[in-house]
Amino acid sequence: MCGNNDGDPANDMRMRRRGMTDDPVEFGNSWKIDPRKRCTDPEPRKTPEEVCGDEYEATKTECERIFNIEKFATCRENHDPEEWIEACIYDQCEGLMQREELPPKCVVANAYATRCRKDFWFQGENTPVKTKTVDGWEEEAGCPDAEDRFQPTLDVGCPQPTLEEELAGNFK
Repeated sequence: MCGNNDGDPANDMRMRRRGMTDDPVEFGNSWKIDPRKRCTDPEPRKTPEEVCGDEYEATKTECERIFNIEKFATCRENHDPEEWIEACIYDQCEGLMQREELPPKCVVANAYATRCRKDFWFQGENTPVKTKTVDGWEEEAGCPDAEDRFQPTLDVGCPQPTLEEELAGNFK
């Protein structure tokens, strides 16, 4: 389901009967083998506007703010954030990727920051493009940093000792 590994992303969505599509649902359905018609078709994919309803504009503004922070400036030159912004809006409204320590908008921003840290090649070039660091993006974006994310908390919200403090017995 991930293409034919020939390095050409333009043919990765080839359907079973050799046609091409940009629609992941159509692509998946073309490979479905269901002679007894037991598998139901998936629901049509909702747009971020449909998922968010009245919260769409506010969520869009917040996601655009996150992806337009200064720490992502160099990254934006090489990696268009538009699809990331759409994912941010959708996930934030749908509550996808919800983790106790990281809001959905920050999960998407973290994935973008990870993408920005990786070297990449332009087609036909022999040397990778080295990206500048995006370390510290969390503060500017209003997201918890790695240290805050992984510091456990009690249900009442009281900070817990670090592992080092606990092992040394230096905690209150």
